[in-house]
Amino acid sequence: MSEALQGFDAYVCHPQFGNELVRGRFVLVWNALRFESESRTSPFVLPLEMALLKLEDDGDWISLSDRRQPDLQFQVSSAILELDLFVRAVPIRRQLEKVLGRREWMRRIKVSLLFLLGFLVLAWGSSFLMAWGVRSVVRGISAQREIEFGDKAFRKIERHLVLLNNTNVLPQLAALSAPLLAAVPVKGIPFQFYLSAGPPNAFALPGGRIIVTSGLLELMDTPEQLLAVVAHESAHVAQRHAFQQIIAGQGPIFLMEILSGGQDKMLNVLAFPSELLAYESFSQKYEREADALGWEYLVKARINPHGMIEALKKLRATEAAAGESQRGSAYASHPDLDRRLQWLEAKWQALPHPNGFLTLTNPVPKVAGDRRLEPLLIRLRT
Repeated sequence: MSEALQGFDAYVCHPQFGNELVRGRFVLVWNALRFESESRTSPFVLPLEMALLKLEDDGDWISLSDRRQPDLQFQVSSAILELDLFVRAVPIRRQLEKVLGRREWMRRIKVSLLFLLGFLVLAWGSSFLMAWGVRSVVRGISAQREIEFGDKAFRKIERHLVLLNNTNVLPQLAALSAPLLAAVPVKGIPFQFYLSAGPPNAFALPGGRIIVTSGLLELMDTPEQLLAVVAHESAHVAQRHAFQQIIAGQGPIFLMEILSGGQDKMLNVLAFPSELLAYESFSQKYEREADALGWEYLVKARINPHGMIEALKKLRATEAAAGESQRGSAYASHPDLDRRLQWLEAKWQALPHPNGFLTLTNPVPKVAGDRRLEPLLIRLRT
């Protein structure tokens, strides 16, 4: 007996049956489906042009309804889709093309979304592993190695600086910064200050050297403002951001070679052209971290961290007056000043006790003497 005559398992649902499903068989007769059941004496006849088709998610059944009687619902075995006479019927074929086309479109969207999600997870995991690996390698650099690296870096950039060996300013700066630096978690790294002629700027080198300019001292009005800049730079030293950026910039293969015991690779890191450290910006990730940790150091040392907000506002005003950010000006390579100020203002508002900070009586050290010759000295050195 042919499949068309044998029929296909089916159920019918209609309000006249209450909540029960009536079991029967669907038989294709000419251009109609006839539902036959032992519990019914007269069959239902569903013309194919009146049939509305819906594919079920489980794949074993399809739904059919009658355009003329929306309450009349049929469930028929999906095996009927293997019957050529059924699927080639024009009304059914058009619906299948539409439904399957929509399903294919949705399938492609799902595949694309899953691929994108997998890529994001992989990228996040790779970024996490990369950051972990970089920090692991950097932790393996001894304090002595870091100091040697910093000495070499300082000798290379010294010829580009106009150092001012002012006997008063440097001791005053060291004394002012002592309570703050005591809160910075470094081991075996002595902090040293250097003063250079130039516009507002500050930067730190591995090994604890912090260089500030005469322009920065002139710009800062309160010790809290100056110490905020020092806190930011000391965070770069404490986190060894210079080494992190060098290693991360070499890529994951380079990192894996170091992690697997490539001591020669580590020596290559320590042979990096370190004079670039004073002029090449850190990534925004490291700058934001230096802001956050510098803020923590200030709070831990009971120094009012609002000085960081005040210092940034002064730097923003200086840049606005100059018309544009100058490469080498303090924080010029850092994240946008307005966004940083918003972030720091939120941190200030979130402080549980925005009082109880030390009253600093030390004045901001200033460079004495005629500074009109500084631009000439800078040009002569560069």
